[in-house]
Amino acid sequence: MLRLRSPQAVAFAFAIVLISASASAEVVNFEPCADSVDTCTIQQVRVSPCPEANANAACHIRRKRNSEMSFDFTPNFDADTLKASLGWAKSENVELPLVTLDREACKYTTCPVRSGVTQTYTTLVPIESKFPLSPYTIRWALKDPVSQKRCCFTIDIKVVR
Repeated sequence: MLRLRSPQAVAFAFAIVLISASASAEVVNFEPCADSVDTCTIQQVRVSPCPEANANAACHIRRKRNSEMSFDFTPNFDADTLKASLGWAKSENVELPLVTLDREACKYTTCPVRSGVTQTYTTLVPIESKFPLSPYTIRWALKDPVSQKRCCFTIDIKVVR
């Protein structure tokens, strides 16, 4: 049995688990939001599980299960904190938010964020049983509550049984 005696050993073991989980996630297609092209670069978006990504198809997200979603981003702004949002993008200006998402983005990425520094945001997204079975375009955003600058993109999913 492996015994982790120091805080550094525990942190190292936790980092290995996170890296392993991220490595097994599938890279999915995404579209940057028009209003964040100049304020942030999204390098890669990952969803797990999403075997459909291999065929460039929308991820089939199962109800009553969590999906891990993560993305690498480089903000072109400094911010002490970030607020997260995730919702169904009905149009460019209309979004129905996922109210169960923890909006405190700094729990899932490093804060403060610095311009030009690439980092990763990773979280589990609960897919409730009440979600209608349907395809959706979802919009992710991490926003600086002071300047209102944000990192934003959309991906396509399909909620299935």
